[in-house]
Amino acid sequence: MVHKALSIAGSDNSGGAGIQADLKVFSAFGVYGMSAITSITVQDSLGVKSSHPVPADIVFRQIQSVAEDIGVDAFKTGMLQTEENVLAVYQAVKDFKLKNFVVDTVIKSKNGTFLLDKNAVETFIKKIIPVCDVVTPNTDEAEVITGIRIRNIQQMKKAAVEISKIGAKTVIIKGGHLPLKDKVVDLVYHKGDFLFLEYPLVKTKNTHGTGCTFSAAITACLSKSIETVKSIRIARAYVQGAIENSLSTGKGTGSLNHLWTVL
Repeated sequence: MVHKALSIAGSDNSGGAGIQADLKVFSAFGVYGMSAITSITVQDSLGVKSSHPVPADIVFRQIQSVAEDIGVDAFKTGMLQTEENVLAVYQAVKDFKLKNFVVDTVIKSKNGTFLLDKNAVETFIKKIIPVCDVVTPNTDEAEVITGIRIRNIQQMKKAAVEISKIGAKTVIIKGGHLPLKDKVVDLVYHKGDFLFLEYPLVKTKNTHGTGCTFSAAITACLSKSIETVKSIRIARAYVQGAIENSLSTGKGTGSLNHLWTVL
C-alpha cells in the first residue's frame, strides 16, 4: 500500500525548510510525498531575503490536481503568505474533503519577520485552525494567535486551551523558544488532557526547519493511519535525532539532518 502525504507550503531554495524539508521527511518515513507551492523564497542560512507568493488560483489547482487524481492520506500547511492563499487552502479542504490536516503555523521567522501577511493573520485563525486536526505553534506564534503572553508552562497550557476553542482537535505548543534549564518541553493538548514531551536541549545553531520537520513527520505518520498522540511522539523523537545529527550548512543557521534515520 502506498501512503500519500501532501505539503502545501513555500519553497526554501536552501533546502532546510519548507517544501524541500517536507519532502525529505516524507521520504524518510517511506511515504509518497506531493506538493503545492504557495510561495517562492530567496533565502540562505543567514535568513530570508525575499518571498514571492504564488497566485491563489494556482495554489488551489495544485491541490486539486493531486486530490482528484492520486489522493491524499494526510496533508500539512506551512507558509501560506497571503490572505488569498489562506482562503484557497480553506476552499480546497472543503471541496475535496481532505482529512488528517496538520497546520504548521508559519507566521513569523526567528528574527521576527512576518511570513504571513499581517492582514492575513486573522483570516488564518478563523478559517484554517478550525478545520485542522493538529496545529503546532511555537510560543511566539501561540502568543499571536491567543494574545496570551507565554513565559512558563502554565501560560502554555492556557494558550493551548484557547487555541483548542478555536477548533483545532489537537494543539501542540512547542517549547523550543522557551527552554527550561537543560531541557525543552513541548505541550500537547488532546481531548481535554495535557501531555508533556521532554527532551534534552541540544546546544547547536543548526535548527533551520525544525517546525517544518516536526509537522511533516506528524503528517507522514497520520498518512499511515497511526493514532494522533503516537504520531506526535514518533515525530518528536525523529526531530530530536535530526537536531542531534544536524548539518552545518552555510555561514549561518544550519539545517536539521532529515535523513539521519536512513543514512
